[in-house]
Amino acid sequence: MFTPEAIPDGSVFAPHHFYIGVIVAVYAFFFIWQWYPRTGAILCLCGLLIALDDALQHAFQIDTPLHHLWWGVLYPIIKWIEG
Repeated sequence: MFTPEAIPDGSVFAPHHFYIGVIVAVYAFFFIWQWYPRTGAILCLCGLLIALDDALQHAFQIDTPLHHLWWGVLYPIIKWIEG
């Protein structure tokens, strides 16, 4: 089981990816959707999914898809690049 306290990314009460997802969704809705409806809708949905993923991860301490993406794909690539 995933424990948020084991990851040194800040406070368990401050899920920063939740805020990033909400900001992306609000920006896409107000500034992109009007001129580019498909792109705005996709970005809005992506932002909401990021926010939901982080909220579930911090609230219920479960492994979420973005958590697996980070530890399974992105983190090893970053470590490989760093050498």
